[in-house]
Amino acid sequence: MKLIIAGCGRVGSELAQKVAGKGYDVNVIDIDPEAFHRLGPDFRGRTIQGDVRDRAILERADVQEADGFAAVTPRDDLNLVASQAVKSLYNVPNVVAHVYDPTHAHAFALAGVHAINPSSWGAQRMEQVLTHPGSVEIVSLGNGEVRVLEICIPPRLSGSSVADIVDRCTCIPTALIRGGKAMLLEPDTTVKQGDLLVVTLESAFLPSMDTLLKEQEN
Repeated sequence: MKLIIAGCGRVGSELAQKVAGKGYDVNVIDIDPEAFHRLGPDFRGRTIQGDVRDRAILERADVQEADGFAAVTPRDDLNLVASQAVKSLYNVPNVVAHVYDPTHAHAFALAGVHAINPSSWGAQRMEQVLTHPGSVEIVSLGNGEVRVLEICIPPRLSGSSVADIVDRCTCIPTALIRGGKAMLLEPDTTVKQGDLLVVTLESAFLPSMDTLLKEQEN
């Protein structure tokens, strides 16, 4: 798989290192040649110095053959322009962009670009932890109708079966994480204090999960 990353700042360099470390063919573009120092001496991809809005630069990065493109420069306008270009001119199938200002997300959506705003994501996670203590949301599906949660088993739930937890909060168990190791579940699996139980449930049943966890704390 051939990937292009536009922007070699903190986010872009970390992303480039991760995907290159997994064996992907990675080209990194940045207008500042000094930015490539963030990649370290062991980086296995290519670096291209230049403006990502320049078609010649994109083509030097083999955009015609790219399977994915990530725009992670420090500017939302630059990320949007670059993302639109690779989608419309080169038909890159998978395009994602970093958006700093959440109010700009609508423009990316109109362009058909998947935009990620870390501050909004962080605020959502903090809101979830504040309002639903004892559980951490891993992913929200659709418009939030279905949630995948990681439930930390409190002391008084230790010894309960997965089937008992399911009956009390109407959820679908997915996996159990114990001592950092994940495992699939059987209905008669017994949970222990400190286990992380991964469950899927409809948002309407979040209050029942909150009640179950609060009951065990009292």
